[in-house]
Amino acid sequence: MSVDTSVLERLAVRTAGEDLLHRYQRLVDAKDVAGLGRIVVDDVELQRRQGPRRGRAEFVRLYQDFADSDVEVAQHMVSNIQVSPLDDGKHRIDSAFFVLTTHEAGGARMVWGRYCDDMVRVGDDWRFCAKRIEVVRTALIPEESLVSGDVSSFGPMEPQQVGRQTGAGA
Repeated sequence: MSVDTSVLERLAVRTAGEDLLHRYQRLVDAKDVAGLGRIVVDDVELQRRQGPRRGRAEFVRLYQDFADSDVEVAQHMVSNIQVSPLDDGKHRIDSAFFVLTTHEAGGARMVWGRYCDDMVRVGDDWRFCAKRIEVVRTALIPEESLVSGDVSSFGPMEPQQVGRQTGAGA
């Protein structure tokens, strides 16, 4: 029985794309700006509604702004990942994202949208050569709607639990 190496290659590339997306989101959540700088090529394209940016320094600057913000906790999630070949050894990674953030000033945000990224192999690693972020919507959650992490995530809510302060690191 022969093995179809093209299937194995497609699976390896898809896994690499998923891993790169997950690594990116963990680094953003950790506010690891140096780590984010290592997963992009020097002339990375960054596209957001605020306008295009190009280059590693501009990419890092965006995430330094995030790291310097009042975001206490960020938790990114990605789904509906599809990896497709492009020209010149690049691959497109289309996906949907969802992120929750809590803020020092109180409250939280839910943000959802789509990524349309390109990756390229550099040595033994895969890196983003384009990062395109399309935010669909952002929902603001007031502090009084949040409860602390020690409240059960299932079962009935007690009236005294609603509006309980979450506190830093909760």
